[in-house]
Amino acid sequence: MKKAKRLRFYNAMLLPSPDAVPFTGEIHTVDGKIEYIGRATKTDGPFDREVDCGKNLLMSGFCNAHAHAAMCLFRGIADDLTLEDWLYDRIFPLEKNLTPDDVYWGTMLQIAEFVRSGIVCFADMYFYPDAVYAAAEKTGLMLALCCPYHSSSGVDVLHEIEKNYSLYSTISDRVRYFPGVHAEYTCEESLLMKVADFAAETGAGTYIHLSETLKEVGDCTVRHGGLTPPQYLHKLGFFDNGGLAAHCVYVDKDDIALLRQSGVTPVINSGSNLKLASGVAPVASMLGAGMRPALGTDGTASNNAASVFREMYLFSCLQKQQLKDSAVVTAEQTLAAATVNGFRGLGFCGGELKAGNPADFILVDLFAPNMRPLSDIRKNLVYSADNGDVLMTVVNGKILYERGKYDLGETTEKIYRECEKRRVRLQRQAGF
Repeated sequence: MKKAKRLRFYNAMLLPSPDAVPFTGEIHTVDGKIEYIGRATKTDGPFDREVDCGKNLLMSGFCNAHAHAAMCLFRGIADDLTLEDWLYDRIFPLEKNLTPDDVYWGTMLQIAEFVRSGIVCFADMYFYPDAVYAAAEKTGLMLALCCPYHSSSGVDVLHEIEKNYSLYSTISDRVRYFPGVHAEYTCEESLLMKVADFAAETGAGTYIHLSETLKEVGDCTVRHGGLTPPQYLHKLGFFDNGGLAAHCVYVDKDDIALLRQSGVTPVINSGSNLKLASGVAPVASMLGAGMRPALGTDGTASNNAASVFREMYLFSCLQKQQLKDSAVVTAEQTLAAATVNGFRGLGFCGGELKAGNPADFILVDLFAPNMRPLSDIRKNLVYSADNGDVLMTVVNGKILYERGKYDLGETTEKIYRECEKRRVRLQRQAGF
């Protein structure tokens, strides 16, 4: 990508961090970094462009810490089914015929949805990482890669992990690679131990789906002498360097203590877990134990939207309902999960607006009826806002989305056309 232009965003309300008090000021960016943020008008131009923010809100873009981006090709194809029917009768047959080009175009469609909804960083656990990287590199989004390998993948998993880690761990400060696998229940112990050994040798954190369903946990305890998935993986040394664990719906206090001790970031996917009737993660207990959970949307074949606003609402409000306590999981804690916790968990600098940080931020409409009155902007962001309130998304110092217009390196018309063509072909090949 070419160097980003020097931009000025002025006449804005600024929210530098989840627990900050908003104030009026401006931001200057150069070469993909925030050069200046402050209250006073500071016009040390020239600038390639000066954006009047119209007193709307500038804040960090969101981190989607768990996604299967190209699964947006399957949106609407596998709905209103049980989890097993969804996976075995629809998703697996569709994925059987995926090509790298399919994954590229599916990822481009998902990135269009990401930037429309304020997401500037994502962790992708899917096939053909080169195709996922090509889409992220074209658009500039921060990307953490981890492939969903399992014992029946049909490849030399350790070789693939070594190759990908060698390539992507040093390619850019906006790209990370996590050695990891799909889940405990799809991997033989020998594979889990090989990945754990690789992580120990390289110092890398790992990534895995963890304790997503009650059946997964029960089956694990039967197979492994009463050990839950976190306890079993801990025994194998899988989390010795920390990492991330997606879902964590069925973790008890001992599991939480173990994951916290290991430095694992739990990634909560409330929308997907609700739609698949998997359950509600114990977020309040995680926060109470000192963990810093992040947010994920999971794939849009199971969610079906990549909306961090919706995830924030569910992240907080489901805990209030589960515990019958409307004071638990505050808006500030929720904003942290949607921003700084995800960036830190993935090993990126970001989630806060300050000089030297990457220029990855969004402009939120404060003049929409649902955002008024401005009694507390942070509360409004969590409980009132939605994707339609995002006016602009800036990624690596470049405006990728602005009031209905996209700058993604591919036109949205071509993205839609390519994805529709591939959706039709994949459905036909899967026989439905």
